[in-house]
Amino acid sequence: MENIKRFISEREELNKQTLDFAGKNIKRFFNLDMNCYKAGVLDKKIKEMLGLSSSMVLRCDDCISYHLLECHKAGVSNEEIEEVFSIALIVGGSIVIPHLRRAVKFWEEINIMSQKDKFKTKTELFSYIKISLEKVLSEEMGLTDRLQMICDILSQEVKYYNWVGFYLTKDDKQTLVLGPYVGDETEHKEIPFGKGICGQTAVTNQTFLVPDVSMQSNYLSCSLNTKAEIVVPVFNKNNEFVAELDIDSHEVNPFNQEDKDFLEYICESLKSYF
Repeated sequence: MENIKRFISEREELNKQTLDFAGKNIKRFFNLDMNCYKAGVLDKKIKEMLGLSSSMVLRCDDCISYHLLECHKAGVSNEEIEEVFSIALIVGGSIVIPHLRRAVKFWEEINIMSQKDKFKTKTELFSYIKISLEKVLSEEMGLTDRLQMICDILSQEVKYYNWVGFYLTKDDKQTLVLGPYVGDETEHKEIPFGKGICGQTAVTNQTFLVPDVSMQSNYLSCSLNTKAEIVVPVFNKNNEFVAELDIDSHEVNPFNQEDKDFLEYICESLKSYF
C-alpha cells in the first residue's frame, strides 16, 4: 500500500507544479485527456480498460498505475483486469512483462486497500480523491459542469457526504441560489443571507461546521435524515464571496478539521473560475 500512497502524493505534487507552469497548449492537452475518458458511446469503465492496455503497450508505469486506480473506481473486476493484461501482453510482446509484474503488484495493493475500507485515515482518502479533483480543477470546461463533477466525485468517494451541492450568489448579493448538487431534492432553491447555516456562511464568509444540526436554532431542515452539516465559502479573484459548498451528512459529528481543510482546499482552487 505504500506504493499507492507514494504514487498519489507524488502525482498530486507534480501535477500542481506542471499546471502552475503550463500555458494554454499544455492545459488544452490535459483537457482533451480528461474529456476522452468521460462516458460517451463507450462507458468510462471500457475507456479506462482501453487506456490501461495502451499504457502497458507503451510501457508507461505512471500511466499504468493511474489507469489501474481509475479502473478500480469504475468497478473493473479482477477477471476483466486479467484479460486487459493479456491483450496488452499479446500486442506489446515480452518487453511488456516487467511492467506487467509491477501492474499485478499494484492492482493487488489496490484490492487490499479496498478490502480494508479503502483507507485507514481521512488524509489517505482525501489524497486519493485529489487525483480526480485535480483534473476537474485544471481542465477547460464550463463552471456548471465543473461544479457538478466536483459534487459527483465527493458524493461517490466519501460515504458520509450524503448531500453535496453548491449555492451561488444571486445578482442582488443578498440571496443564495441552488446550483449543481447530488442527493435528495431540496425545497431550498433560494436562501436569504443570514438564514440557516448556508445563509450564515454568506454573511460571515467563514466555514460553518455543525456536528449536530438538532442543536442549532438558526437551521433550515432539508431532510429528516440530515444530522450534521458543513458549509464552506467560495471567493472570486477579487476575494468577494460568490458561492459556497454545502455538505450534509446522515451521521452525527462526522466532520473534523481534515474535512474542513480538504473542502477549503477545493473552494480555494475554484477562485480563478469566478
